Amino acid sequence: MPISQTFRIAASTLLLCLLTPLAQAADPAAAEADAERASRLKDEAAQLRDQAEATYQATEPQCYERFLVNRCIDAAKQARLDDIRRARALESEARKLELAARQRAADEAMRNNPGAPQQAPATSPAVEPTIRATPEAERVRSERNKAATEAEREALKARAAQDAEREAERSKAQEAAAQRAEQAARERARYDERIREYEEKKARDAAGR
Repeated sequence: MPISQTFRIAASTLLLCLLTPLAQAADPAAAEADAERASRLKDEAAQLRDQAEATYQATEPQCYERFLVNRCIDAAKQARLDDIRRARALESEARKLELAARQRAADEAMRNNPGAPQQAPATSPAVEPTIRATPEAERVRSERNKAATEAEREALKARAAQDAEREAERSKAQEAAAQRAEQAARERARYDERIREYEEKKARDAAGR
C-alpha cells in the first residue's frame, strides 16, 4: 500500500522534533570546549611571546662579547621572530575557535527565536597590524647597530695585532735558530780545520824522522 504524502510529512516532522533537542544539547558542549581550547591557545601564545622577548633580551648583551657581534644579534632576532610567528599561529587558531563559537551561538538563537532578525555573520578576525617602531626605538636600534659594528671592527683590529705579534715572534725565533745553526756550522768547520792541521803535522813529523 503506498505511503501517503501526509504520512511522510508527519514522519519527517516527528524526526526533526526528536533530533533538534539533541543538536541543541550538543552545541553548548562544543562551544564550551572550543572556548576552553581558545583560552589555552591564547595563554600558550602569550607565554611564547614572553619567552621569546626574555630570551632575546638575555642573549643580545652576550653578543657584544663575541667576535662576530652582528651575526650573533641577527641569529637572536631570527629566533625571536620564529617564536613570535608560532605565537601568532596559536592566536589565529584561537580566534577561529571563538568565531566558530559565536556562529554557533547565533545559530542557536535563531533556532530558539525564529522570528528574530538575523544577525550579520561574524567577520573573520582582522590580520594583526604591523607594529611600527617609534623614533626612539629606531634611535636605540641604530646606536646598538653602530656599537656592534664598532665592537666588531675593534675585535678585528685586536686580532690583526695579535696575529702580527705572533708572526714577529715566529720570525724572531726562526732568525735565532738560523744564527745558532750558522754558529754550529762555523764551529764544526774550525774543528775540522784543527783536525786536518794536526794530521798534517803528524805526517810531517813522521817523514822527518
